[in-house]
Amino acid sequence: MLKHLHYLSLDSLQGRKIGTAGGKSSQDYIVAQLELNNIKPLSSEYLAPFSITGFLNSTQGNNVVGLITGTEFPNRFIVISAHFDHIGGHGNKIYNGADDNASGTSALLYYAKKLQHSPLRYSVIVLFTDGEEVNLNGAKSFIKQNAIILDKIVLNINLDMIAGHATTKYLRYISRGLNDLLGEEKSLVFEQKNYAMQLKKGFRQRNPCENKNIKWQLASDHGVFYRQRIPFIYFGVGCHKNYHQISDTFENINREFFLSAVDIIYQQIKFIDQNI
Repeated sequence: MLKHLHYLSLDSLQGRKIGTAGGKSSQDYIVAQLELNNIKPLSSEYLAPFSITGFLNSTQGNNVVGLITGTEFPNRFIVISAHFDHIGGHGNKIYNGADDNASGTSALLYYAKKLQHSPLRYSVIVLFTDGEEVNLNGAKSFIKQNAIILDKIVLNINLDMIAGHATTKYLRYISRGLNDLLGEEKSLVFEQKNYAMQLKKGFRQRNPCENKNIKWQLASDHGVFYRQRIPFIYFGVGCHKNYHQISDTFENINREFFLSAVDIIYQQIKFIDQNI
């Protein structure tokens, strides 16, 4: 996972902005990892292209989408999503986006490999979105392109910023509709290990980076699923001092926290699959 995160936050990728060479290199890397682990694409190809049309130009984006067939419910889907794009660079400044969201992308690559070897009961769509930083366009495109299976998607699990920074202590989450799937008597649990962090429900209502209230249920790709009335759970750390700054580098992530977060989220994935 750390190797994935290190690669995806290299200066050479120039901040992985949608429609750039760095964004294309990120896509190629993700596809290569899926191929290496024998994970098949959701459709005929891994890349699912879409366009963002502006006033004067059009930008080409590509989601990367894979499928791991479930053992009991092959025609019902859990979508695990993470966006790989970031905000690029300005002049000689590069916004590497190590936490946002090379962290979630790296975790999703790890989960894809594990689940390919040990599938869930439900089929899993691994969705690496492009254009999240531009009005969630990648997730919106996925919904449009896969309208025929929307009623078969039981849950979206979204990963966005799960590495934090030096003093990050809490992996936070919110969900909508998950309790209806699990039943009131069940809740998320994780084994008590010597973790470098704590799992905590809810985000701060006021965004400390932008000094304004934020609707967390719409703050990342899970918001697109939420608007389609698809249940979701979103894991992240919330905003911190490196958010959308040139300091969001591989060197500045909280590695111990990240590895603990990946482990805990994987436990939740397995727990949810067994109990919905």
